[in-house]
Amino acid sequence: MRATLILGLILALGVTACSTGRTADTRRGVISATAQPLRDVNLVRQEIPMVLRGLEYPYSTATLTEGCPEIARQIASLDAALGPESYQPGQSRNVWDRSGDFVEDQVIEAAEDTVNDFIPFRSWIRRISGANRAERDALRAVANGQQRRTFLRGYGASLGCPRIIPPPPPQRQGR
Repeated sequence: MRATLILGLILALGVTACSTGRTADTRRGVISATAQPLRDVNLVRQEIPMVLRGLEYPYSTATLTEGCPEIARQIASLDAALGPESYQPGQSRNVWDRSGDFVEDQVIEAAEDTVNDFIPFRSWIRRISGANRAERDALRAVANGQQRRTFLRGYGASLGCPRIIPPPPPQRQGR
């Protein structure tokens, strides 16, 4: 009964946070939080994109025989799998948008904390079910993909490939 009440409160807060303009992100975050028990018992795994599977050594040049076009293709496929790099500029957001982001983050975090409390001995269950290993494998694949993309950008720049290195973000004025 108490757990149902707490879960209902979290979902109500999630619906409230949806009014911040990032409805889809809030829904995805709350749904992801409620699926955490399935990930803990290893029934649901994070999907590793094909381009990241088997990427053990990110510094290989064996597949780069075509030069700049091949480097650009590989960077594009890594961008599609990994998303934008951390230094690439995002949307300019005003104070109201950022406050909505904060509310959204708090709602998602509360949902995650509540759902994580449902499973007793959670760390042992994750270890026995293999969920810890699956999560580590997914994180390692992402890290290898990021290293590969960074290597390709540097290697392409050393070959003189055009537009391999994106421009830096604009400098903020007044700071």
